[in-house]
Amino acid sequence: MPSLEGMTETTALPAPTTTRPTYVESKNLSVIALVLGIASVVLGYTFLVPIAAIVLGVLGYRREPGGHAFAVWGIVLGAVMAFGWLVAGFFGLIFAAPFFFVGLF
Repeated sequence: MPSLEGMTETTALPAPTTTRPTYVESKNLSVIALVLGIASVVLGYTFLVPIAAIVLGVLGYRREPGGHAFAVWGIVLGAVMAFGWLVAGFFGLIFAAPFFFVGLF
């Protein structure tokens, strides 16, 4: 029969290692809002692009804490261009209204 003297020692096992999943912060909405804001300045002939920049900027600001700067710039650029469209439309109506009323008589 084998002796039990050598079996009384315990060997320490290495501590189990746990790996935490790395969190990659998404900035997709904020970056798209910035790109649409810049595009609305460069391609100033559209009205939907500034509105999309504002909407995506607000969504990106609320959902993506790492993309606040991109989202804010997208909102600002989109709002400036949307306000520009409103001002241009207002002055266009003021300018065109007399010609419209002359055509009625």
